[in-house]
Amino acid sequence: MTVITILKKPDGRYRGFQVIGHADSAQEGADLVCCSVSVLSINLVNSLEEFCQDSFRLTQDEERGLIDLVFEEDPTPEADLLMRSYDLGVHSIAEGYEPWLNVNMKEV
Repeated sequence: MTVITILKKPDGRYRGFQVIGHADSAQEGADLVCCSVSVLSINLVNSLEEFCQDSFRLTQDEERGLIDLVFEEDPTPEADLLMRSYDLGVHSIAEGYEPWLNVNMKEV
């Protein structure tokens, strides 16, 4: 199972996210859940690096299926929009693939 935890401050501002685990909903190379989550997560990191000036801490471990990103400061409006889009995307995937994907919100 893949678990995504989206980190938000009490005022609703995003602090980051963590993805951990492999969905194992199909054999390797055919796992649509894993592929979808990976594409959204990697694209978010790449977009933040390319289009935003935000500083963040990033940890990745492909073997464990780990992507952990925490903003150093409150995200800019651009980064916040990217995070809202990611939030929408992963929740949409989870609606159809609940046994293999769990999305949590955590207040930090």
